[in-house]
Amino acid sequence: MTTRIVDLIMTLKTRCADREEKIRKEFSLSPAEYKALITIQEGEFYNCNALSQKLGLSVSRASRIIEKLIKGKYLNRKTLKGDRRHIIISLAPKGMQVQKEIQKALDECEQVIQNALTKSEINSTYKIFTKLENCL
Repeated sequence: MTTRIVDLIMTLKTRCADREEKIRKEFSLSPAEYKALITIQEGEFYNCNALSQKLGLSVSRASRIIEKLIKGKYLNRKTLKGDRRHIIISLAPKGMQVQKEIQKALDECEQVIQNALTKSEINSTYKIFTKLENCL
């Protein structure tokens, strides 16, 4: 019996999740904290509402994640003059460093994948994955 495409996708998803979990554990990050750190780019600024929307989380959940990342010195918080209730979040130096480490691990994974494929297979894979992404 032939393996279904969806089964192969699920296997790849699991393997990628395992690698991601290894990275998260190295920095003691929850899945949501990890996602927040890779979402906020250097030089970007967010308020809690904007970040919660980008992460697909409730404002209260995003607020708790932000507080934990600020406490861990991964994020900076700035209060706007004249309105102390309005805060702006950005990456702190520690957050930028962790983000670089995460990117390095992802680049290593990418290299393993690319080394296993020919140039033609890589091109075909991009086309197929793009097509699958668009159909779902």
